[in-house]
Amino acid sequence: MPLPKDSLVNCDIESLAYGGRGVAHVDGMAVFVAGGLPGDTVCARIVRSKKRFAEGVVEAVTTPSSHRVEPRCVHFGTCGGCSLQHLDYPEQLAQKNAQVAAALARIGGVQGLVMDPPAASPEVWGYRNKMEFSFEQRPDGLHLGLRQPTPEGANRPGPVLDITECHLCAPWDVEIMAAVREFCRASGVPAHDPAADTGYWRHLVIRHTGAGEVMAHLITARDERKDNLIGDMAALFLERFPEMASFVHSTRVKRTAVACGEKIVQTLGNGFVEERLARGERQVRYRLSPNAFFQTNTGGAGELFATVAEFCALSETQVLLDLYCGTGAIGIYLAGEAGRVIGVELSEESVTKARESARLNGLSNCTFIAGSLEQGIPGMDGSGDEAVPDVVVVDPPRSGMHENTAQALLTLGAPRIVAVSCDPATLARDVKRLADRYDVTRARAVDMFPHTHHIETVALLELRA
Repeated sequence: MPLPKDSLVNCDIESLAYGGRGVAHVDGMAVFVAGGLPGDTVCARIVRSKKRFAEGVVEAVTTPSSHRVEPRCVHFGTCGGCSLQHLDYPEQLAQKNAQVAAALARIGGVQGLVMDPPAASPEVWGYRNKMEFSFEQRPDGLHLGLRQPTPEGANRPGPVLDITECHLCAPWDVEIMAAVREFCRASGVPAHDPAADTGYWRHLVIRHTGAGEVMAHLITARDERKDNLIGDMAALFLERFPEMASFVHSTRVKRTAVACGEKIVQTLGNGFVEERLARGERQVRYRLSPNAFFQTNTGGAGELFATVAEFCALSETQVLLDLYCGTGAIGIYLAGEAGRVIGVELSEESVTKARESARLNGLSNCTFIAGSLEQGIPGMDGSGDEAVPDVVVVDPPRSGMHENTAQALLTLGAPRIVAVSCDPATLARDVKRLADRYDVTRARAVDMFPHTHHIETVALLELRA
C-alpha cells in the first residue's frame, strides 16, 4: 500500500542511492530520503508516493550515523554543490563503490564481478581546478556565485547564491570572484537575463593548473559599447592578482545559460594555460583554451588515467582507438606506451587542441579525427585485420554511447574495450549493449568529486573467444 503523502515515518537509512538520497524500507517499500545518511535513524516526511516506492525528506534525525561529521562550509545545505559534506570521506567512497557495483549488476546484467578497490581522490578539499560562476540580476541588485538547486517542480534554474567561501576550489578562486562581483555591481550594468535577452554579464570561469597558472574567463552578452569596462576589469586583475596568467573576455549570443563563449574579444596575457600530469618519468602537458574541457580534479585525473592505462595494458606495437576523445587527454597520456593512437571527436575545436597538445609533447604517433560517432566509427568498418585496433577507449558524454557506436564496436571486435563513464547507470546500459561479444572482467570506481554524489568508473571489457 502506498505511503500517504505528508505522513511521517520512522526508518533506518541503509545505504545511499546514486544522487545522494538515503535508502530505507518501510513495510517493504523503498523510501528515498533526502538528507538521510547510512546508519541514521530518522523521522521522514513523505513528499511523493508511488506504487512501488516513495520519496521523503528528513524531518528529524533520531539517532545519527557514526559516519556523520560536521560540514566545513557555511553554505552547506543551501548551495547544493556538495551534498555529502556531512558524511565522512571513507564512507562516501564505500557508498559510491557500492552504487557502481549495483548498477553494473542490476542494469548491466554483470554477475559475479569483484570490483577493484576504489581509487580515492588524492585531495578531498581544494581539488577543483575549474569553477563556473553565474551572474543573475534580481530586484535587489546583481548577484554572482553558484546556482542553488532547481526548485521542486520548477522549469527554471535555481537562484544564484553569493557565496563567501568554497572548500572545493582554491581560495583565490573565491577572492577573484568576489572582486569581479564588486566591480560589476559598481558598474551599474545589469546581469544578463536569458528570458528577456537583456543585460550584459553572463558567466565567470576561473581555471588554475597544477603548474600554478590561473585563467579568468569572463563571458558577457555582445555589446561593443561596454568594452571599456573589460579594460577596467583587466587593470583590476593586474593590480590585485598579478599571478594571473590569462584573462579572456568572450561573448555569447545564444540565450542558453551555458558557461561557454562563442567569440573571444580580448585577451590579457596568454590565451591558454598549461596543465601537467606525471606519467612515470615524463610530464604529460596539455594546452587548455578558455572553453576546453579537462577533468576538474587534476590529482583525480592522474588516478583516472593511470587506471585506464592499467586496464589497457598497451605495448609499443599496439594501436589504441580513443573514441569521444575530446582534447585528446587520455590518448596523449597513453601515447608513450602505444605504437599508434587514433582519436575521434565531434568538436573540431577540441581536435585542434588535441593536435596542439600532441605537438607540445613531441608525439608523432597520434592522429586525431573530427567526426560524428552517431553513424559508426569513421574509417573503422572492421573489413580487414588492419582495421582492428588492439584496444579501444570509450569516454562518452553523461548520456552514454550512441546506439550506432555500440553496434560498430560489436562489428569491429577489438580484443579489449576500456570504458570510462561519469554515470554508473549509463555505463551499465552501455555494457549491456556490448554483452553479446564482451565480458566485463574488471571495474574500478575513481572518485573525482569528493563531497558530491558524482563518481567516475573505468571498466575493462574483453572479447570472448
